[in-house]
Amino acid sequence: MKKIFPLIIFVFMILSPAFPSFELAASPNDSNVYTIVWLSDTQYYSEKYPHIFRNQMDWIVQNRDNWNIQYVVHTGDIVNRAEKKQQWVQADRMFRKLEQVSIPYGVLAGNHDLVNGKSYKMFHQYFGKDRFFTKPYYGGGYRNNRGHYDLITLGHQHFLFLYIGWHVDKDSISWMNEVLKRHSDRTAIIAVHKYLHKNGKRTLVGNRIFRNIVKKNPNVKIVLSGHYDDSELLKTKIDDDHDGTPDRIVYESLADYQGAPEGGEGFLRLLHYFPSRSKFYVRAYSPYSNKHFFFSPKKEEFWIE
Repeated sequence: MKKIFPLIIFVFMILSPAFPSFELAASPNDSNVYTIVWLSDTQYYSEKYPHIFRNQMDWIVQNRDNWNIQYVVHTGDIVNRAEKKQQWVQADRMFRKLEQVSIPYGVLAGNHDLVNGKSYKMFHQYFGKDRFFTKPYYGGGYRNNRGHYDLITLGHQHFLFLYIGWHVDKDSISWMNEVLKRHSDRTAIIAVHKYLHKNGKRTLVGNRIFRNIVKKNPNVKIVLSGHYDDSELLKTKIDDDHDGTPDRIVYESLADYQGAPEGGEGFLRLLHYFPSRSKFYVRAYSPYSNKHFFFSPKKEEFWIE
C-alpha cells in the first residue's frame, strides 16, 4: 500500500493554528517521513495506570506503518518505586509489545529506577545488557546498560542514539566521548534523565554534560531529557572551529508529562524526520485522550533544523 503519511502531515499542519506559518506542509518530495516516539517519566503508569501505558504501546504498534515509526526513546523513570517488582513487571510487559513486532527502542534509568536512589539492581534485571545485546540496532553498552547506544538509519541519514542513566560521573563521560568519536560520521542524539530545569536552563549535571560532551563533539545535534514535569527547549549555537561563526545549533529539550492527570494523560512526543530537508518536526500527542497539547502550543511544536 502506498504510504499516506505525507498527506496526514499536510492536513495536520494546515489545521494546526500553532504550526509555524512559514512551513505549512510537507513538500511533494517528502515521500518518506520517519517518526521517532519519545517517552519519559512513565513511572505512574507502571505504578497506578497500566492501562495508559498499554494504550501508548498499542498505539505505537498499531500506527507503525501509518506514521512510519522507526524507533522509540525513553528518557528514564520507567517505574516509580524501584524496589516494587510488580512495577517492573508492568513495564516489562509494555516494552515486550514493541519487541514482539521488532520496533527498536532504547531506555535509561532515572532516579526512580534505582533502589534507594543508588542501586541499579532492578534496572539491570529487567533492562540490562542481556535484553538488548542481540538486537541488530544495539551498538554497545556501559556497565550493564547504565549507558548504551543504538545505531539507527532514517532514509540515508545515520543516527547515533546515546543514553546515559542516573549518576553521570567521570568514567561515564569518558565512555560517551569515546562512543561519539568512534561514530563521528553519525548525527548524535543524547538521551539523559536530568538535563534542563523548568526555567529552561541547564541543571548542574546538564552543564557537566554540555561542557564535557556536547561542546566537544560536533556531531551532537539533540539532547533529550525528562525528570521535571514541564516542556522546555534551549537552542545553543556552538562555534566548533573557533572562527567566530557558529557551526551548529544544539537543540536541548525537556518533555515530562507526569504532572498531567493520571500520571501523564498518555502524552508522548513525536519527532517526524523529513530526510529531504534534514529536519525534525516535533509535536506532542496523547493517543489516550486524543489531545495534541498539554503545555502551551508554543512549547509543544517546533522544528529541529
